[in-house]
Amino acid sequence: MPRQIGPWVAEPHAMLLEERVCALETRLLALEARLRQGLVAPADSRQGRKGGMEPILEELTEAESLRLIEQAEVGRIGFSGRYGPLILPVNYKIVDGAVVFRLAVGSAVGEDLRTGIAHAEYKVAFEIDQIDPVSRTGWSVMIQGAAHHIDDEDERAIVLKAGIEPWAGGERDHFVRIKPTLISGRRIRRD
Repeated sequence: MPRQIGPWVAEPHAMLLEERVCALETRLLALEARLRQGLVAPADSRQGRKGGMEPILEELTEAESLRLIEQAEVGRIGFSGRYGPLILPVNYKIVDGAVVFRLAVGSAVGEDLRTGIAHAEYKVAFEIDQIDPVSRTGWSVMIQGAAHHIDDEDERAIVLKAGIEPWAGGERDHFVRIKPTLISGRRIRRD
């Protein structure tokens, strides 16, 4: 609730300060909950004032990156479409080391991912992450590779078994596979 100076004029500095106090209270409640769950150590068990709180950025191996993305469900595909660069969220599964997701047949995204040249595939990026804003930790994996449209019935039968259910609903019967040519990942942790 904004504070007022006089009967009608709100003080913008008081409003800003009140918003920051609310944000800090929310963060404190979240940290207390994590402490009760044993997810963070009590402050008196850390060395020094910043002990254990310095961020550490580490590069992930390809194997660790693949392990992490196999557990996630939503990623973002990035490519240059007919109207410029696009980044769109899609739910996916990893099938035989490749990212597989579904689109509606004849969708604008599906058409944008076609080159128009037989056997030529469109190069894309795919990003997956898991971030904890309270602790400021998380990981991110980026994959680059070609978007392969699964038109072959044998290939289609394999990816159907993976059980990729589109979150957006509707008819999404076209599958796209991204076979990684580059996988890079990193993690921010606090010790």
